[in-house]
Amino acid sequence: MSTVLGCGRFLPPRVVTSEELGSELGLGGTAVAERSGVVRRHYAEPGVGPSDLGREAALAALGAAGLGPTDLDLIIFATMTPDIAFPGSACFLQDKLGCDTIGALDLRAQCAGFLFALAAGDRFVRAGRARRVLVVGAEIHSTALDHSPRGAAVTPYFGDGAGAVILGSATEPGVLATVLHGDPAGYERFWCEFPASRHYPARMELEHLEAGRHFYVVDAEAVHPQAESTLPEVAREALERAGVAPGAVALFVAHYLDHRVARRALEAGLGVPGERIVATAEAAGHVAAAGIPIALADAMAAGRVGPGDLVCCAAFGAGLSWAAAVIRL
Repeated sequence: MSTVLGCGRFLPPRVVTSEELGSELGLGGTAVAERSGVVRRHYAEPGVGPSDLGREAALAALGAAGLGPTDLDLIIFATMTPDIAFPGSACFLQDKLGCDTIGALDLRAQCAGFLFALAAGDRFVRAGRARRVLVVGAEIHSTALDHSPRGAAVTPYFGDGAGAVILGSATEPGVLATVLHGDPAGYERFWCEFPASRHYPARMELEHLEAGRHFYVVDAEAVHPQAESTLPEVAREALERAGVAPGAVALFVAHYLDHRVARRALEAGLGVPGERIVATAEAAGHVAAAGIPIALADAMAAGRVGPGDLVCCAAFGAGLSWAAAVIRL
């Protein structure tokens, strides 16, 4: 069985307000906030990669667990914005933490990436192949965003950050259930096309750059309704698999690009009171794979949840991928 031994998070010091962003996008700050629901987000400084943010979050999680880097048996790094093309960000993090020559792998499931990584780590522990697994979600979105008026519909949503949990073996299960889904039929509704290894002879040409095809594309009119209907469905599926009633859950963590959609989905779809929901993008923008572990670390630090409490996390995003997990802290 696996359980959560510690949580940690890290947000870059630089805060970008909607007022600041609005001047770049040709909108007022009020319009930016109304469009995205995000008032402030964090941007990393030039030269900083997701493994740098992941290192800080991992050290915080290790500290909370009373462990050190040499106590780890495996690193699973969820990201859609790796430091470089290869090797993976997990390899960079392994080096920056000073771990032993353990396994270190990247996992890509975009906004649902952390829950996919959590499920993988849980299975390693359950199978007896690892005693302690570091599961990290970290993203640098700011360097991939269009800061011209062309990006006004997408750029305000995103921020940078990292979150981490340590999974360890235990006699009583902490990860009670995980549910993973994917439907590639609508992948172009939420994607980033270039650079593309399938494109020959170069992965990106000047015409693609000038057309902005290396920036994120989100068809909000199509994706928002799908997220709103899917989030409560996948949360309910995970709760049923865990044998847990919604009323027994201390906190629901709803993760999606637009926090207003995520919150509304669980309030209406599951009948969960608003005070028992954390919508991850509300405080610091959408941080994809990092959103859920950041929210968990913040909730624990604020005393909203503690040891023995049940938490249900649900995520929907690019892929299209969605997932949920029920965890006893």
